Amino acid sequence: MSLPLALSLLALLLSLFAVVAVGGLYFRLRLLERTALDPGGALFADEVRQAPAALWPRGEHIGTLALLLDVGCTTCHTLWDAAGPLGTSGVRVVGLAAGAQAAAAFEGPGELLVDPDLWAELYEGYSPAAYAIDRQGAVTGRRFVYAESDVPALLAELLPVPASSGSNNAH
Repeated sequence: MSLPLALSLLALLLSLFAVVAVGGLYFRLRLLERTALDPGGALFADEVRQAPAALWPRGEHIGTLALLLDVGCTTCHTLWDAAGPLGTSGVRVVGLAAGAQAAAAFEGPGELLVDPDLWAELYEGYSPAAYAIDRQGAVTGRRFVYAESDVPALLAELLPVPASSGSNNAH
């Protein structure tokens, strides 16, 4: 076998390997898109994530808005401030932090729980995150909040109740 023929066959073999690798990567990305990026999709239809009992609605509350917060995060403070007024609309607003310094950092109308174990149970690799929890403790929605997020719109989308009880928005 000549050297040019051997190099050609090697290049063909490497090209074939690259096509198979890209195809496999494409398949994995499509699966990720159908599952993790679309939690309401058909693949998760029978899977219900239960929230820890400490986060379930209490009394007359129709649901809980659990906020995963981090002290050094400015977006967490924006989320906390925007979610505070929702506590008057029948929703239990719970801020969840991992460190003791959070008690001084997150003051306001919501309920703040400082519990590292509970925080770790909800943590998915990013904070802040907002979780909607129904009366049976099922997580009905989850949203990650980014610096460019429209926080009031995100909260209105996440919760089944109006974002402000005094508004006269027609639906």
